[in-house]
Amino acid sequence: MCFQKKTKRLRDHEGGISMKSLFLGVCTIIIGLSLALPMSGFASSDDKKKADDNTHQEKKAPKEKEPRKETPTQIDYLPIYKPPLRGAPAGRVAAGTRGVVQELPHLCLIVPEHVGLTIFSQPRLYYYQSKTSSFPIEFTLIEKQGINPIVEKRIDPPKTAGIQFVSIEDYDVTLEPGIQYKWFIALVPDSKHRSKDILAAGGIERIPDPESIKKKLADASIARAPHIYAEAGLWYDAFNALSLMIEKFPNDTDLRHQRDALLEQIGLEQVTDGNAE
Repeated sequence: MCFQKKTKRLRDHEGGISMKSLFLGVCTIIIGLSLALPMSGFASSDDKKKADDNTHQEKKAPKEKEPRKETPTQIDYLPIYKPPLRGAPAGRVAAGTRGVVQELPHLCLIVPEHVGLTIFSQPRLYYYQSKTSSFPIEFTLIEKQGINPIVEKRIDPPKTAGIQFVSIEDYDVTLEPGIQYKWFIALVPDSKHRSKDILAAGGIERIPDPESIKKKLADASIARAPHIYAEAGLWYDAFNALSLMIEKFPNDTDLRHQRDALLEQIGLEQVTDGNAE
């Protein structure tokens, strides 16, 4: 009898332990799940964010092309020449045939109808010849109030028609500030009868280099130089800056368009690339 009671208590004790173990196990599982779920949810949210980012990137509009890198010729507007408010017009003189029967080239100095300005002591002087010719060309430079020419030289006839230039530097001459000069290009069909010369003339004056121009040029690209010169009323320097860039980039139509715009502003439409003979 005692043995049976003892056995019963042992079974009850073992049953209590089993129930307690089961209860503790269930609690452990529940606690574990409750701790794991937030972490799992966080990981899922992070994964979802990455997935959303990837999807967003795929749906983005195609990337725009990078803007063209600036080149020495890149500019968005035309140069505007502002003539200086000084003095009376010098009188641009266009060439005429002056009684010559034979058809000869048309000559024109690429200058405004007033005295054009420069800040350089030895600028280039540009002129236009409509077609080639074997007749000699003569270049003359003289002070406006002078009597004897500073330069009077024969130059080689151009090998191609169009815009030509003479460099004062080639004659070891410098322009003095504040003095007006006249210059001439003459086609000489008959050396014994100079009255038959085809003559074109224009004026030039050198002025001191303004500090404002120096600062603008220092802060600007080479493509801006012609615009800065033109806005300052420096005809010779604006035209030369564009012409030098055209020499370097002969196939750049934008540069030629800019130079044509300058020519049109001083009434020389016939000299532009589009209208030249």
